[in-house]
Amino acid sequence: LDAAYAVDPDFWSGVLANVRADFPHAFIYGEVIHGDYVDIVGRSTMDSVTEYELWKAIWSSLKEQNFYELEWTLGRHDTFLDSFVPVTFVGNHDVTRIASQVGQDKAVLALVVLMTVGGIPLIYYGDEQGYSGVKEERFGGDDQVRPAFPATPDELSGLGAWVHNAHQQLISLRRRHPWLHRARVSVESIANERIAYEVIGDGGRSLTVELEVTGKPSAEIRDGENVEFRYPRP
Repeated sequence: LDAAYAVDPDFWSGVLANVRADFPHAFIYGEVIHGDYVDIVGRSTMDSVTEYELWKAIWSSLKEQNFYELEWTLGRHDTFLDSFVPVTFVGNHDVTRIASQVGQDKAVLALVVLMTVGGIPLIYYGDEQGYSGVKEERFGGDDQVRPAFPATPDELSGLGAWVHNAHQQLISLRRRHPWLHRARVSVESIANERIAYEVIGDGGRSLTVELEVTGKPSAEIRDGENVEFRYPRP
């Protein structure tokens, strides 16, 4: 539901009751930029809303080298999971592309966070190719972040292949660990430029994630002693 935040949540509850009567398996989520996410979901009866708080914390922490912002937001994120599963993202059609915000190297680290914390992760087209684009507050200011794709995948530039490969690996990891959908996060260690956290699911399942932004940005995801993802590759 586009611009769901601009409508009283109670209005949606009446509308969605009729929609669900005809489409009981529909998944319905709303674009909500700010506000009380839990209250909005409860009153509207939407299944979920877009979590802009996590989006902002991810790129801001990487850009400003301040993982304490991410740590605080992950704590709030866990409280949302007690009530609903947020729709998570690092890019969409209304914001500056993640590669332009933090650079392509750190954009991979942003994807690591997206794919290892609880939620319903969405990938904005082109981000998997490392597309850049800056959102501008003017007429036509969305043009850079909404380019046309080439007619066929064969026409994509090879410059984005390594970013695409990182997306493939991390999507594969997410599929291997479906319990991540509702996983909670426990921060194990933190400094401005480095964070290590454990993602914990039901039945004691867990992954350990480490991110570093000093020098060459790096990331590692481990399942016990087994390294499931490492960036950059050795």
